[in-house]
This record gives sequence, C-alpha cells and structure tokens, in this order.
Amino acid sequence: MLLLTTAYCRLHQTLRRAGMRPPKGQMAEEGASSIFAAAQLIRANRLGKPLVILGAGTERWQERLFRSLRESDIPYAVWDRLSAVPTADDAENIRLYWIGEGCACFLVLGDGAALDIAKTAAARAARPGRSVMSMVGRGRLHRKKTPPVIVIPTATGAGAEALGSADFSDGRGNTFTVSDRSLIPAYAVLDPELLEDMPREVLARNAAEGLSLAVEAYCSGYADDAARHAAAEAVRGFFEAVEPCWNSGGSTRQRSILLNASRRAGEAASRAGFGYVRAMSRAVSRVCGISPGDACAVFLPICLEKYGKHAEPMLAALAEEAEVCAEGTRTEKAAALIERIRRMTFCIGLPDTLEEISDSNMDEIADLTVLEANPRYAAPAVWEAAQCASVLRVACGMPEKNAGKG
Repeated sequence: MLLLTTAYCRLHQTLRRAGMRPPKGQMAEEGASSIFAAAQLIRANRLGKPLVILGAGTERWQERLFRSLRESDIPYAVWDRLSAVPTADDAENIRLYWIGEGCACFLVLGDGAALDIAKTAAARAARPGRSVMSMVGRGRLHRKKTPPVIVIPTATGAGAEALGSADFSDGRGNTFTVSDRSLIPAYAVLDPELLEDMPREVLARNAAEGLSLAVEAYCSGYADDAARHAAAEAVRGFFEAVEPCWNSGGSTRQRSILLNASRRAGEAASRAGFGYVRAMSRAVSRVCGISPGDACAVFLPICLEKYGKHAEPMLAALAEEAEVCAEGTRTEKAAALIERIRRMTFCIGLPDTLEEISDSNMDEIADLTVLEANPRYAAPAVWEAAQCASVLRVACGMPEKNAGKG
C-alpha cells in the first residue's frame, strides 16, 4: 500500500511542480528604529490610507508608529480589538471596518497571530463574495489581487512575516489555514528594537517553528535554488542568534539576525512548501493542545532521522551551507546537522519528548497528519499513518513498532 501511496503522491507533486510559479517578492526595511520607515513605504509606494492593526503587548511601540504616520501626513484608522486568539469573526470585523473607514492597505504591528489575522482579512477583501471558512485550504483566492499588507513583527521566528498562509481559530479550539501565495505580505519592517520585550518562551517556540520551516523547505521536492539559499541562510541565522537572544536578550545585531532568519524561513517555505513535521505539529496541537513550537522541537530531529537515506544528501548539503559541518562523509554531515538541531532546542529549554501523546490519541494524530500532508507536501519520503505513528511513539518515549520503511 505504501508503494501505491508513494506513486500517487509523487505524481501529484510532479504535476504541481510543473505548474508552480515563483512567489511575489517582498520589500523589507531592516535596522534599529526602522519602524519609522513604515510611513515612508506607504507614501513612496502610494498605498493609500492604512488600517493599523495592533496586536497584544504593542503599547510601547504604538506612539512611534503613529508619530511617523502623522509626520508624513498619512491619514490612518486603528483596529485594536483583537481577540486573545484571533478568529474568523475578527477577520470579518476587520474587513468591514477597513471598508467603512475607506482604507486601501493594512499595516499590522504585533506578533504572528496579529500578522495572520491581517492576512486573513486581506484575503476576505480580495474575495468579498466568500466567507472566511470557504477560503480554508490552498489556492482559494484564484490569483485575486489582495490589498497590500505591511507587517511590523514584535515577535519573530516562525516566519509569519513572509509566509503565504494565515492561521485563525473558530473560537472552539480548532485552527484553520488560508493558504495562497498572494497572501505573502508585500512589505516587512524588521526593527530589532521591537524584540526587546519578546518573552523567552515565545522566542524559543517560534524559533523551533522557523527552523523546521527552513529545514523542511530545503529538503522539499519543490525547492529551487532560491528556496534552498533562503533556507540555508535562515538555518545559519537561527543557529547563530537564537541562543544569545534567549539567554540575555541578545545584541541589536543578534536580534536583526533572528528577524532576518525568520523572514528567510518564511520565504523558503513559501517557495518550497512544508513537510511532515509541520503537519504532525499542527495535528498534535489540535488534538493535545501542545504548542506547535514544542512539537516542532521534538518532531524535527526524529523525522529527519526517520527519512534516512532519502534525506541524507540534502541534509549533508544543508550542513555545509549552514556552516555546521564541512568535513566528513555525507552520513556524518547529516548526523552533525541533526545533533546541532537537538543542541539548539535543548539550550533554549524546549522539550525532547511529548508526554501528552498516548495510544488513545495516536491514531487520530497520525490520520490528521496524513490528511494534511498527502499528496501535497513533497517531503523526502512519503509516509502513511503507520510511519507517522512510529514517529509519534518515539516522540512520547514508547517502544517502536515496525511500520515499514519510509
């Protein structure tokens, strides 16, 4: 059965790859106090009146942003009523307010949740005749032009500032995703000063998600040279900057490296797609309520080891490009990269097992993983539920069963 599944998935991926177009580029402003550049971007590119969406914990930086808009004579409206966990209703209310205020673009200051709900509202603006829930999935915008979105992240690592996808909740604990390359924000403002108040646990979990995005993008069958270059730069940046930023807040330079690593991870994933680590992490989060970042920290090294020879050439190449290991055999380089991943997640306090996984929920998690990943994600190997369950057993410390080769 696995051979038939593999043949079907690979055929689907080959046909999809033949029709893929490179995603649109993103303009980025970087450096200390670059928050003031947001107004210049709006004026220089004639983006019109922005709706400023404010995420939680942004009070310290709001006046800087408002002052720059006022000094540039740019009228603006403000939305500061996001739910703690933004929902489809938030996106719809934002869209209606955006229309009522006569806005032409979105300017969002906040964490990944705020960025995602702004992208979801932009998707609704592009397809006014459809509900948010009807756009769940991939490619539902049908190349409709979305309003420009300018993102100013105050928490970083997970790549939301450059991803062509957006997550939202239904208010009952379920997470849904709108995915389309037109959702990649047109502009990103990466100000390292805004990360000064970022909680350590958020930094750690976001970094684990971003690192997983980058590694899976590098190993994807959809990856081109640009995707692999972006992914390698992201991995190198995470390894260099995450630990000092987690330990002591990091220097301005280290926070800038982290911001760039997150953006480059998002760019790589937007070009090359995802893999089983992302699908499994989202499934575990849905079933067990575990943070996707914690799940990524546990699943990434296990999955890379389970891929075995299928992933070894790509992992060895990534180990070289990310400056982890330049000498030794291909097997040794791949092993060095996996060990470096484990060392990073250990040093920033992330778990190495997930006790919430058990025999009672393992089949559901494995089925959800396969439902999301197959046939779209071009991972190094194609897995069915049995192979996913094998990973889950390792992740929770259970003895493995023979699931067949991946």
